[in-house]
Amino acid sequence: MHTELEAMFNLSGRVVMVTGGARDLGFDAACVLAAAGADVVITSRNAVAAESTAQRLRDSYGVDVLALGLDQTRFEEIQKAATAAIAWKNHVDVLVNNAGGGFGESPAVLFNRDPSDIDQLIRLNLTGVLWCCRELGRHMSGRGSGKIINIASIAGLTGRDRKMYDRNNMAGQPIDYAAAKAGVIGMTKDLAALVAPVRSKY
Repeated sequence: MHTELEAMFNLSGRVVMVTGGARDLGFDAACVLAAAGADVVITSRNAVAAESTAQRLRDSYGVDVLALGLDQTRFEEIQKAATAAIAWKNHVDVLVNNAGGGFGESPAVLFNRDPSDIDQLIRLNLTGVLWCCRELGRHMSGRGSGKIINIASIAGLTGRDRKMYDRNNMAGQPIDYAAAKAGVIGMTKDLAALVAPVRSKY
């Protein structure tokens, strides 16, 4: 049974790109994928942090790891990172869209939130994810093979009682975060309908 499980989760020869892979959930995902034998591309807004994490993965799992600096609120940086990731091993098999989170110092309450913080948060959590899907999805569609995993949130599915944040002295998450994550969920469904056929013309 152990051998069967290893075969099921053997990703040797596969290349996986994890955005926001230098820490937290992204790092955990990168570790699991590296442990399964995949070569990993990790991105971070902090290129130094990305390289430091890449070395940890190399040392721990003996796989190849490419570290890339990426601010995914900027389309040009996504294009550059996607090109570098594909050129590294001539293919990317899996994209894990993990990068995201809060943005800005303004209050989480919509009525007091800075419009520029709203715009940047949506660019980070939704628009950037869409751009990553566009650039890597085109590559995968052309090959007729690939997987895209988008990390969303329960915030995209249900409204939240803000009192829970107040009780725990937390700033909370703004409504623009919920809007972005709901967008990721809708985008994922429709993207699957577009590219799911084995031989997509897109």
